[in-house]
Amino acid sequence: MYSFGFIGCGNMGGALAAAAAKTLRPGEILLCDQSADKARALAETLGAVCGDNEAAARESRYLFLGVKPQMMADMLASIAPVLRARQDRFVLVTMAAGLSTARIQEMAGEAYPTIRIMPNTPASIGAGMILLSASAEVTAEEKAYFQTCMAGAGVLDELPEHLIDAVSAVTSA
Repeated sequence: MYSFGFIGCGNMGGALAAAAAKTLRPGEILLCDQSADKARALAETLGAVCGDNEAAARESRYLFLGVKPQMMADMLASIAPVLRARQDRFVLVTMAAGLSTARIQEMAGEAYPTIRIMPNTPASIGAGMILLSASAEVTAEEKAYFQTCMAGAGVLDELPEHLIDAVSAVTSA
C-alpha cells in the first residue's frame, strides 16, 4: 500500500510528488503518467515507485488526480471499477481547475472522500501556496495527515470550496 499515488507527473503532479517526498519515506509514493519514461525518471529522483493508473487506484491511500480537466472524465471512467472494488478507505485528491469535489465524485461514480486543491509550482521547492477544501466525507484525521504530508510544499490554506475558483483567479492574476 502506498501513502500517495499520483496519476499524472506533469508540472503540477511532479511538483506535488517532490513536496510529498520530503515527508514520506522512499517507496511510499507511486507515480504513473502517460509517459512511462517521465514517471520512471521522476521516481528515480524521488525514491518513488512506478506503476500504472490501475495500481495507483487500487493501492494508494491518497490518490492524486493530476490530469487536465478535459481528460478527467475518461481517466476516472477507466479506474472506476478498481475504485469500486476497493474494500479499504481512500481519498481522492483533485487539482483540476474548475471541477468541484461533487463533480469529481460524480465522474468517479461514488461520493468518495475527496480533497480539492489549487497548488502552484513553487510547491516543488517548499515555497508554494496550496488552497484546499475537503468534501464532507473526509475525516479530520485524513485531512490532518494530508496536510502534514504536504507541509513540504509550503503554505496550505483551507477555505470553503465555493471560494477556491475565485481565490485562484485573483491570486494567479
